[in-house]
Amino acid sequence: MNIDDLNAEIARKGLTKPQLAERLGVSKKCLYSRLKGETSFKQEEIQKIASILGLDEEKIMNIFFAELVS
Repeated sequence: MNIDDLNAEIARKGLTKPQLAERLGVSKKCLYSRLKGETSFKQEEIQKIASILGLDEEKIMNIFFAELVS
């Protein structure tokens, strides 16, 4: 997962993470756990985030299914 890109998209939409959590219907703790990589996003959460943030298919793939290599 590319957390930097996701954070950038959240900011571009003018949302805070607590606001995103509310729109997703999850707790702030749940969202932060997913953002830290402690737990994975569920498919329906990815779909909701894509809708909320207006992400196209390429952006979804780059954010949620990216394998970062260092």
